[in-house]
Amino acid sequence: MPCPPSLLDPTPTDAPPLTIDVAVVGAGAAGAATAWHLARRGLSVTLLEQRSAGVVWRAAGPAPWADTGLSSGLAVRLWRQVEQATGAALLHVVDGVRQVRADQATAALTAAATAWGARLRHCDEVVAIDHSAGSALVRTHTITLSAARVVLTGAGPAALATDPAAPVVTVVTRGCFAVPALTAHPEIGLTDHSTRP
Repeated sequence: MPCPPSLLDPTPTDAPPLTIDVAVVGAGAAGAATAWHLARRGLSVTLLEQRSAGVVWRAAGPAPWADTGLSSGLAVRLWRQVEQATGAALLHVVDGVRQVRADQATAALTAAATAWGARLRHCDEVVAIDHSAGSALVRTHTITLSAARVVLTGAGPAALATDPAAPVVTVVTRGCFAVPALTAHPEIGLTDHSTRP
């Protein structure tokens, strides 16, 4: 399902950038989970994605993510919180293994993020990220955001990180049961597995 051409009205070119705390680029599971964690902490978050929601969720596919025995059980607790926030039944036990379907998980994480106030901009491709005096200017085809921090999730958005001085964090998290836990770092919404370009 392609994005309709007029889904988002462009901001006038002379409009000042919209100031936010965090821009999360890539609305797959890792991006949606990061936006959820940050929005729950009271930060203003915008979740940006070049594709439509249906395409993103279908790309995740129906394959289940299986619990690989996280000792803390943190992922299970966080999935339960997503279930509670969205009303979605996500956790299933199959042959004694806890599982979450990837497409349902991505949709539920997106719903949980928006329920906490994250703004969602599907069909709005990020075309540039520029460093600007301690923040980053995130430019799409329709808006410019001034963000204190940018989180790039997935392999595609990682290519946008060109300025090593910009406050940009890259996280490439392949689909896994622990996605909500892997994006729960208290300060930036990510674990220490993330890398700074």
